[in-house]
Formats: sequence, C-alpha cells, structure tokens
Amino acid sequence: MWLAASLIVAAACSRDGGAGTRDGVSDSSTKGNDAAIPVVRAGARALAEPGASVDLVAAQMEGAIAVRTKSQALMRYDGYRVTLTTPGEQVTRITFDLPEARPTVAQLTKVFGKPEEIRRGMMYEYYAEATGATIQILAEPVSLPATETSLVKRILIEGKKLR
Repeated sequence: MWLAASLIVAAACSRDGGAGTRDGVSDSSTKGNDAAIPVVRAGARALAEPGASVDLVAAQMEGAIAVRTKSQALMRYDGYRVTLTTPGEQVTRITFDLPEARPTVAQLTKVFGKPEEIRRGMMYEYYAEATGATIQILAEPVSLPATETSLVKRILIEGKKLR
C-alpha cells in the first residue's frame, strides 16, 4: 500500500514539472545563465562599426553563419540562436532568442549599466567611443513587470531607434 501511494505521488510530481518551475525553467536556474552576454557585447560592438557586414558581425561574435537568405542570417550557439537582419550585406539588427541560456536583468545591468524600463522590457544603451555610434539593447523578460531576477527570453540590438 505504501509503495503504491509513493508511486502515485512521484508520478504526479513528474507530470507537473515538479514544484518550483516556471516556463519550464527551475528555480535553481533563476540565477541566470550569462553564457550569451559576451556574444551580446560583441554584437553591440560589431553593429557600432560603420558598414557592419554579415561577415564582420559573425567574426566579431565568433560565430558561423548556419543559414543565409537575402534578408537574414542565422547563427547557432549552445543554448541560444542569433538572427542577423540583413537588408543587403549590412546588418541592421541582431536578435538573440534564448530558450535555454537565459541571463537575468541583473546580469545584463552589470555589463551594460542601468536600463530604462519600457513597455516591452528593459532598454540598455551601448556607446562606442571609436565610432560615436549609440546602440540600443532591448532585453525582453519572460514576464512583466521585470525585476532584477527576471530571466530574459529575447535580446534585440540595433542602432538608436528601438522603441
């Protein structure tokens, strides 16, 4: 009898994902995964370069183009994907989709400074002294309103006009 009751409880826990899960991410991972942050920083630096071509951006981000169309290029990393929006050969936007390697707002704030909270998430600015370009980085949290411990599901990088 005791064995049967234990099996029923164990089966119920495995079906709902266990206690403490949110969007398929356990509470132990709410610390965030900062694996994508160096690549985000490299993408912002590359986009600030005049004539940021697909090859330049991919080289700066130390990634290889997996798929290419006239308007997009896709790179894959461990735990996330990066899409370059490319009208022609120039990169105008970099999108990070973070299904697994999700940083927290606090981790991004540590690297990019205090953000401005906007309707879609948290907006950071990156200023490249060498070129004088201002790049905006929008971090879209898993749920709103965002807090420092909020996990980020998507990051968009483009020149200053991303609202």
